[in-house]
Amino acid sequence: NDSPALSEADAGIAISGGAAIAREIADITIAADSLWELVRLRQLALALTGRIQNNYRFVLGFNGCLIALGVLGLLPPAASAMLHNLSTLGVSLHSMSALPQPKTE
Repeated sequence: NDSPALSEADAGIAISGGAAIAREIADITIAADSLWELVRLRQLALALTGRIQNNYRFVLGFNGCLIALGVLGLLPPAASAMLHNLSTLGVSLHSMSALPQPKTE
């Protein structure tokens, strides 16, 4: 019944308990029986985007400071390279940590 609407939509979403034809035509099929998973997916996407933006700002600021200190002669190249590698390791480890669980109702 929803098949024509799903095929015409810009993005069609079906849940696992829906009709087989709806699941086949939909662009996205949610493996749960509740559309609440869409809200949780959006919350997770926002948290992930925030983490990426924070990491980018940190890397840009930290490496900018390293470059400035190196240009001014206040930081030797070996120390700058070591700090750069340590910051890269720190950002990588932070990126691998678990995101907060989305709120449920």
